[in-house]
Amino acid sequence: MQREDTVPWYRQFWPWFIMALPATAVVAGLCTVWIAMQTTDSLVIQSDDGMNVVTERNTAAEREASRLGLSAIVNINPETGAVIVTVISAANVELPRSLALRMRHPTMASRDANVELLQAMPNSRGEASWVGHFITPPAGRHFITLSSADTWRLSAEWSGQPQIRLMPAGQSPAGLSPADQSDDGKR
Repeated sequence: MQREDTVPWYRQFWPWFIMALPATAVVAGLCTVWIAMQTTDSLVIQSDDGMNVVTERNTAAEREASRLGLSAIVNINPETGAVIVTVISAANVELPRSLALRMRHPTMASRDANVELLQAMPNSRGEASWVGHFITPPAGRHFITLSSADTWRLSAEWSGQPQIRLMPAGQSPAGLSPADQSDDGKR
């Protein structure tokens, strides 16, 4: 005897299971489109000048810092947010009264921090110093840039250490000397 299946297809398990797989992919795709439309892309630099102009300006500022023989030691107190920057120059360079310290998070613009540094008294070795304060001290990995408007620029990658040396791009910072590490680091 032959047995006939009398249950309609829509009451069977397998047709619904097979249709659920592509339906799930469509729903996930729509969710991805919705998320993309609701958030901004913080990885892109937004500038009226255009990306090429910003890159050229940054490169020129890095070259100028290298030509002047500039480097800087940045001390950041993670508890208080106090920032002390000592700029070291190979030549007798006229340094500005204020500097801009920018900390850029690699992926989230909401974690970026900017501090205006004002010139303070020279440190114990007679080197020029600038001071500032973070409202909320940054945490985690950031890219630091120290600049004097668009004139020169120093940079480094920061991972939460209390002291870091900034150099023009393309130059690797030599290890901090014991004198650099102990000088005024606890102000």
